[in-house]
Amino acid sequence: MISEKIFSDAKFYDKLIGVFFTNENCNICDELFEKIKKLQISQKYYLFKVNANEYLQYTVRLSRGIIPSLSILDLDGRTIAVIESLDIEYIQEKLREIYTKKEKLEGIEFPRPQQIEEVNAVEFLDIINFASEGNPIDFRGIEFLLFYANVHKEYQKIINIISPLDAIGKFLLSGKIDTTLDETYTNILALETIYNIRDVKDKLIERITENGEVFRSSRKEVKGLLVDEAIVGTALLSLYQRTFDNKFLSLSLKIYDWIINNLESDIGFRDYPPIDPITKHEYFEPLANAETSIFLAKLWAITDDNKVKEKAEKALKIAYTLGTDIRVLSRVAIAYIKLNELIKSKKDVKNDIRVEIVKDNGCKEDFKYKNYCYDSIDKIEFNLI
Repeated sequence: MISEKIFSDAKFYDKLIGVFFTNENCNICDELFEKIKKLQISQKYYLFKVNANEYLQYTVRLSRGIIPSLSILDLDGRTIAVIESLDIEYIQEKLREIYTKKEKLEGIEFPRPQQIEEVNAVEFLDIINFASEGNPIDFRGIEFLLFYANVHKEYQKIINIISPLDAIGKFLLSGKIDTTLDETYTNILALETIYNIRDVKDKLIERITENGEVFRSSRKEVKGLLVDEAIVGTALLSLYQRTFDNKFLSLSLKIYDWIINNLESDIGFRDYPPIDPITKHEYFEPLANAETSIFLAKLWAITDDNKVKEKAEKALKIAYTLGTDIRVLSRVAIAYIKLNELIKSKKDVKNDIRVEIVKDNGCKEDFKYKNYCYDSIDKIEFNLI
C-alpha cells in the first residue's frame, strides 16, 4: 500500500509520511482524518488512512494499537513519532514540531534478541494464576485451562470462575455461540473450523491462493500475514483429521511451504514479507510465531517429518523469548505440550491438547505415547507441570 515510490517522492519533495490508524468501530476517525488533511502543516506530509485490523503489518510496527492515532515515519520507513489525540489543535502543533525537528528524530528499531531462551514449562502455571484472579482470558488460554483441569482434577473448580475474553472462549466453556460471528476476517472462519462451530470450509478455502497465501479478510487487500497463515493451516489440518481427505492436508502443506519460503529467518518467522520500506524492517511478532508453532506441531504429529518439528521449535522459542503477555504464553504452552507430550490417537478426546488424530498410530490400541500403546488415555500420566 505504501510503496517505495511514495518514499522516493517524499524524499524528493522534503516531506514526511503519516499513517493514520482507524478501524471498523471508530465513528470519529473519518472526520478527524479529514480535519488533519486540511491543516496547512499537512502539506509537509504524505498522509495515509489505514485500517489497523486489516493492515496488521503496519499496525504492529508503527503504532501501539491505539485508535485513532497518527504515526509519523522517517524516509527509511521507521516510526519517529506517534500522536494519540482527538484534539485537532494539539495534532497541528505536534505535526509542526515533528517536521521542524525531523532531522534530529531517530526512527524506532526492532533489535534482535541477544539470546533465544529455552522454554520453562513451570511458567505455564502463570496462566492458571492469571485466570484465577478474574482476568479475562482468550480462547487459547481457555483451551489450556480446560486441558489442565482435565488432567489435574483438583483444578476443575477454576473452570467455573473463568472470564472469557471472546466469543470463541465462551463457546469452549458452554458449547454455545451467543452471537453471530463476523466472518469478514479469515481468522474467524479458521476458528469456526478448528472448533467445529460451523461448516465454513468452502469460504475458508476461497481465501487461500494457489501458492498458499492467505487473505487477511474478505476485502482481499492484504495476504501473507504469518498469523493468518498459521491459524488457517491449523484449520485445514483439523478438517483433514475429521475426514482424512488429502486435499486438506495438501493445502496445509502449501501454506507450510509458503511460510518457509517467504517468512523464515535464522531465529524465527517474520510477521510479513519484506515488500515495502516499512515491512523490510524485520519483525518477529510473538503471538503469530506462537500460533505458527501450534500449526507446525500439529503438522509434525500428522506427517512425522522431524524437519517440521524443528521449525515448530524455532517458532516456539522466539515467541517465548519475545512474548510478554498471557495470550502468547497460552499458545506457547499448547505448542510445547504438543511437541513434548504428543499422543497419537485414532479418535478425538475432548479437552486434551496432547492428542492429535492420525490415520495410523502404529498400534492396535487407540493411543500411542512415546512409542508405547495404550487402550485408555487415563493410563497416560501428565507430569510436565
